[in-house]
Amino acid sequence: MIRRPAALLLAIAPVLALVLALPLAAQATPPPLRVVVERFDNAQAQIQTLQCPFTLTLRRSLLKTPSVTKGTLYLQGSDFAHFAFLPPEDLILHLTPKALISYSPEAKEGEMMKIGIIKNADRKFLGLGQKLSYLSDYFQISLGESKDASNTWFLALAPRTLSLRKRMQALNLWVDKETWLPRQVQWIERSGDSWLLELGALKVNQPLPAPVTGFKLPEGIPLRSEFSFFATRKK
Repeated sequence: MIRRPAALLLAIAPVLALVLALPLAAQATPPPLRVVVERFDNAQAQIQTLQCPFTLTLRRSLLKTPSVTKGTLYLQGSDFAHFAFLPPEDLILHLTPKALISYSPEAKEGEMMKIGIIKNADRKFLGLGQKLSYLSDYFQISLGESKDASNTWFLALAPRTLSLRKRMQALNLWVDKETWLPRQVQWIERSGDSWLLELGALKVNQPLPAPVTGFKLPEGIPLRSEFSFFATRKK
């Protein structure tokens, strides 16, 4: 399911960093980027849990029709991000600092890629809950008004490093003008493949369902040592 696990985590990173900020009155012009960064970073520090519906649209350069899936996203600090997809998609994605796991309940099979323990995680491992000030070391950030989603500010993150530019074109964020909560995040690969994650109403700092917080793969489930969810599919 992922040949480049960092891609998924970096794509998720800004969503998790933006989950809560102090409301602002609607503005005609964007605030200074410094203010945006400060609000993002302060917001991240306040979030312990997050739950929201999501719509994920995958557009692949080799396919004419995009793939659209829906589900619920759960976040618990730096412990995990859990994506539960709705039928007909038979899929659960569970991401931790130690491993990337995908599981198909009906098919009773899964995949797991171990990524090791990242020291000094503290809500900062590979972007899950990552500070925007940290991401600015790797991305050039520009701020403007969105033409695609109403009443939002648009953040365009262009990769700074050669290693990032080799595999991606951009990371785009849409943030609500009044609440500063995330509305959309988009990852665009160098190949032209893109993932657009649209978030619904956010519930923050509320207890998460027990099956999510205690998520474990059933015993005896065969696991492949890979994570190919974001691997490019052929026609």
